[in-house]
Amino acid sequence: MKKGMTPEAVEQMGTQITEAGEQARQIYTQVQSRVSELDWTGEDRDQYVNEFESELGQLVDQLVQRTTEFSDRASQNANAQREASS
Repeated sequence: MKKGMTPEAVEQMGTQITEAGEQARQIYTQVQSRVSELDWTGEDRDQYVNEFESELGQLVDQLVQRTTEFSDRASQNANAQREASS
């Protein structure tokens, strides 16, 4: 048995997905700040910071992009359900 969607619940879920992406970005920014402020000098430190920022930073960017896409899809699905129900 199929159950219909409640558009408001789907929109709320989409908002929560967006917020999760934003929280991930905030956490990354906090950690990145701490990493860049480490009392450590030399090539190893520079390589570590660069890898952290480029590799982990890219993953966070991808996460934020994907959460935005999923949130947008949820909103589109909710709107489509409203149109189908009216």
